[in-house]
Amino acid sequence: MESPRRLRIDALTYGPHGVGRIDGKATFVRNVAPGEEVEVVVREDHGRYAYADLVEIVAGAPERRAAPCPFLPRCGGCPWQHLDYAAQLQAKEASLRETLRRIGHWHDAPVRPILAAAAEFGYRGRLSLRTHERRLGFYAAASHDLVEIDHCLLAADAVDAAIAAAADLVRIVPDDIRRVEILTCERTGAVVLVGEIEGSQGAGTAAAVEAWLLRQAVAGVVLHGRRWRRAWGRDTVAVVPETDLVLVATAGAFTQVNPEANRRLVAEVVALADAGPRDRVLDLYAGIGNLTLPLARRAGRVLAVEQNAVAAADARANAAAARLGNVEVRTATTRSALRDLVRGRATFDVVVLDPPRSGAAEALDAIVALAPERLVYVSCNPATLARDLARLHGAYAFDVVQPVDLFPQTYHLETVVRGRRRRAGAEGTGRTPG
Repeated sequence: MESPRRLRIDALTYGPHGVGRIDGKATFVRNVAPGEEVEVVVREDHGRYAYADLVEIVAGAPERRAAPCPFLPRCGGCPWQHLDYAAQLQAKEASLRETLRRIGHWHDAPVRPILAAAAEFGYRGRLSLRTHERRLGFYAAASHDLVEIDHCLLAADAVDAAIAAAADLVRIVPDDIRRVEILTCERTGAVVLVGEIEGSQGAGTAAAVEAWLLRQAVAGVVLHGRRWRRAWGRDTVAVVPETDLVLVATAGAFTQVNPEANRRLVAEVVALADAGPRDRVLDLYAGIGNLTLPLARRAGRVLAVEQNAVAAADARANAAAARLGNVEVRTATTRSALRDLVRGRATFDVVVLDPPRSGAAEALDAIVALAPERLVYVSCNPATLARDLARLHGAYAFDVVQPVDLFPQTYHLETVVRGRRRRAGAEGTGRTPG
């Protein structure tokens, strides 16, 4: 076994690791804080960088605290609980700036102070759990070893209370449920469980679920597999992106996990889009209408594009329920919808996009061709955000970068960026050539 080495932690990365240097080599280690002196043992040497295991904290940071979760450090779900919340926010903002500089070559990005979550625990209205041998929990850090749990500090009260019911469902259903999602309705607090099954529904499953549901404080159960879905009881939840706007989401469709922070995120998008009654807005990766409908309440027309047929149907129903006749929802891939819009010479004043973690590389050339006056990009991954902004830089000047924390105790981060279309001869914004 290699002898321990001394390491000073320079920063936290976008990920579960802190980073320092041993003999000039970037070395990544978990459960550390910026400024700490630690002893580590190198576990994996990849030439230009290495991963190490923490042996001892020689000099701890003042921001370090005892992680309150009893399932840490084995559980991999909350790698930053050992830091106080103010330090987490500082680290996220610093990581965003560094990612924009390193990947996007943007050295003076106008990053606003990060918007904190209202609560650092008990904020998740949606929780996804793994299973193994009919046990329920989270994967251990950097592995597929299950850490069985019976509660979660990040879960809202109704979600936390339903973990025991979810564990019981996994045990009694004849089929092998490999993942369970617990959802709550933002209006009523009702709980719906969504289970993913390998293969088709087996004999006896329906009877088992029906009997189970009679003795549980759960409003509904959805089981699904490849090309099939079956529901018992309630299979929708309410989402409230603005205090006076209620959307309905089919259980299993994407919704943000933090309802209160989502409202803050929506408010930022609406403010930066600045859409008025004469403006045409294109909303890409629209989902159930989380951004579409708040934008439509202010804009002249909104075209929403969503690939998932269930989510697109929810968006249409939500627009109808809100009496918003200025919304059109297209069920299409972003790539195909943009191709048709460019060919048809469509015009938009604002384009809003909220892509998955992989980013929006497929959409960028078409967005530039559409040439909206304003562009609002909502990102859940600073790396792909930085990559995409670098490609858009020639056409758009980005004047606002607003990080929003939806995920306390983790490194995950939402960022809202606004771009304004450049005029001929416009100067850059501090980005060096990439």
